[in-house]
Amino acid sequence: MQVMPWGLTGNLTLTSRSGWTVPVQLLWSSETQRYRQPYNQVGVSPRFRNWLTLHAGYRNVMFSPLTLAGHTFLGAGIEVNPGFLRVGAVVGKFNRAIDANFANPDRVATFRRTGYSAKIGLGNTRNYLDLILLRVSDDVNSIRTDSLRQIAPAENVVLGLSGRFQLNKNLLVEIDAAGSAYTHDSRTDTVATTTSRDERFRYLGQLKNLFTARESTQIYTAVQASLSYRGRWADLKLRYKRIEPDYKSMGAYYFQTDLESFTVAPALKLFKKRLQLRSSIGWQHDNLMNQKRTRTDRLIGSLSVSYASKKDLMLDLAYSNYGITQRAGYRPINDTARVAQNNRTLSGSLFKLWARETSIHTITGSGTYQELEDLNPFTADLNRNENWNYTLNYAFQHLIASIDVNVGYGYTHTTGLDLSSTFYGPSLEIGKRILKNKLGLRVNANYLKSVETLAEFNTQGIVISTGLGIDYQVTPVHRLSVNATTVLNRGLQTFREQQGTVQYSLSF
Repeated sequence: MQVMPWGLTGNLTLTSRSGWTVPVQLLWSSETQRYRQPYNQVGVSPRFRNWLTLHAGYRNVMFSPLTLAGHTFLGAGIEVNPGFLRVGAVVGKFNRAIDANFANPDRVATFRRTGYSAKIGLGNTRNYLDLILLRVSDDVNSIRTDSLRQIAPAENVVLGLSGRFQLNKNLLVEIDAAGSAYTHDSRTDTVATTTSRDERFRYLGQLKNLFTARESTQIYTAVQASLSYRGRWADLKLRYKRIEPDYKSMGAYYFQTDLESFTVAPALKLFKKRLQLRSSIGWQHDNLMNQKRTRTDRLIGSLSVSYASKKDLMLDLAYSNYGITQRAGYRPINDTARVAQNNRTLSGSLFKLWARETSIHTITGSGTYQELEDLNPFTADLNRNENWNYTLNYAFQHLIASIDVNVGYGYTHTTGLDLSSTFYGPSLEIGKRILKNKLGLRVNANYLKSVETLAEFNTQGIVISTGLGIDYQVTPVHRLSVNATTVLNRGLQTFREQQGTVQYSLSF
């Protein structure tokens, strides 16, 4: 018997006159199979004024972007900043144990992963300098022996430094740096750090109580820093980032590694900030350790202009260009396969509002052009691609009659080698509130036509969708919503789809 899936999410915040704020988060669903990481999560982080925070349950805490950076764990923690001292610590389970099931390839084995992180520093939210430690490891005995064919137990120690310095009201410096010692298999033999040629391993030898260097241990570093100036009519930001290949932290989910980048981002604010010009130019490359056959360089530039009038008119224009080139790494590169491309984007948007005593009218529109240009003459004809996208919407709201009307039109056209596709069509939505705005009715309809060409083949199709929604405010804290939609598709595959939902919400 198949059970209908269901889910429940909730956020509850309690406050007291003594200064406590207690936000509670709940995520509960029918997806409770033991071969997945937990779907059901309850967590709480009570906060007393602005200097004490406690954590319990499923939490994700940020100590710095390169160490403990939002990975969900089940455990407890504390953060204290009573004056000029900053202290924080968390401990818990970062992954639960899951045994492999070779009859089910979707079931991936996972060790029980536990650990802790601590920080100590000086300062406050405006100016601080923190030293951070993260230590997490897998329990090799937490899963069956046959599951070890899929994975190996790992362990990780990360030391990080995070700082923020507001030098004056205009100048801000931010820096984050970290070194990560990651052992891919904690069952491998230990190595002597005192005689290693790598200075990083010799330094690691001083942390005997925290980490043991093994044959599968890798040590990589990461750093990112920025200098920001905010003036009355001009801003300037300088950014630098360098993350070595395969840099990992068990306190974060993902890093884009093997890159070094420099970015300069100036801005101008004119006519009492009604006209703003922002630009950015950056250079980025990979192959920091010369481990790849080729090195890829990226030159990234952008420019945007924004204007806001005194009469509810806003205009935005933006242009960006992403250039990619390659050069030889540890081996010569073949000119035929060399990557050299430009990806250009030009976009604009318009917003206009007319407010009357009993009604509001708004018009919004946007247009985007994208182009991929291949600069390699051997592959240019194969990779060129262009895309146009336009939207136009009109919205009307009558304040007394409680009527909302939205009318829109969209158009998208894409071309490539022997391929083109076009999608266009209108949309309409009408809403009305009655019974002293307690009952809301909404109907909508959309029509989308498609024309696609591949070589000499041409196909056409249409998609028509309609919807009906009813929303009733039973009491100030109880709300009931019922929605129904129908989708009709005609083309290579003709089908009809109908869907209905009932939603009840309680807020307090």
